[in-house]
Order: sequence, then C-alpha cells, then structure tokens
Amino acid sequence: MKKKKHEILCKNVQIPQNDFEKAIEQLPCMQYLLTNPAFGSGSETSINDWIDGQIVMQTLHISPRTLQTLRTNGTLPYSRIGNKLYYRKQDILKILSDNYIMTKVSHK
Repeated sequence: MKKKKHEILCKNVQIPQNDFEKAIEQLPCMQYLLTNPAFGSGSETSINDWIDGQIVMQTLHISPRTLQTLRTNGTLPYSRIGNKLYYRKQDILKILSDNYIMTKVSHK
C-alpha cells in the first residue's frame, strides 16, 4: 500500500496527522504542492531553484546592503514570504552572465 505524501511528512516532522491535515486545509498553496505531481520534478521552477538571501550573499561575497540595492534597483528579482526573501538561481546566473566582461590583454 502506497503512503500519502502528508502521511510521510507527518512522520518525518513528527506532527500528529490530524493537526497536519487541519493546517493543510488552511493553506491552499500547500495543497497544491502536495497534490501537483509536476511540482519539483521537471517543472519550469521547482522549490530547489530558490535560495535565500544569506546564501546569495555568501556565494557572491556581497553585503546585505549590496543585496538590498540589487533588489531596489530591479537588478535582482525576488519573492517575499513574510519577512524572508528568496531568489531564483537562474536570475542570479543571468545577472552574472549579462555583466560578464572579457577584456583582451594587448602586448605592446
């Protein structure tokens, strides 16, 4: 017998199943994530395509203020959930690629 996704999640997170089901009823987006087979498996954007600001700053070696400037001037799109900001990896790669400058060294 195949277990339902929410039964597996309840077991891993150690939440009583009935409490978990009540929470899911209140969150339509969670219902979508649990019931949509395409999410996270070859869809246009999966959950693994998003990273938080801390990882962006560590990876690019930039300060919180620089990251804020990139958001403010529209250079780096983001998604906000509560007070937490998330960025798509492909947007960061695009910025790096768009700003790539290759200079030719001339020998005189």
